[in-house]
Amino acid sequence: MFQPRFTITPAITKALMEIEANRQMVAGLPLTAKMLDSLRRTARLLSTHYSTQIEGNQLSPAQVQAVIAGEGNFPCRERDEVKDNYRALEHVEA
Repeated sequence: MFQPRFTITPAITKALMEIEANRQMVAGLPLTAKMLDSLRRTARLLSTHYSTQIEGNQLSPAQVQAVIAGEGNFPCRERDEVKDNYRALEHVEA
């Protein structure tokens, strides 16, 4: 039988209850199409940044955003890698 190595203390219980209350509050907020689009774009940009960074890409999140926008002067390989990754994320989302 599984025996956890922790005890749920009153402080942990209180913190979990606060987290749940905040989650409920956020879940009840209206989410407009514009806000949802912005959140998705930001998530794609950050996912692209971190995914390509794992592969050795040195571009910052701001530089990744510039590449996606068609701006900036960065080495060709990094630019293509970023654009390909971003397009793949758009395709998966669609």
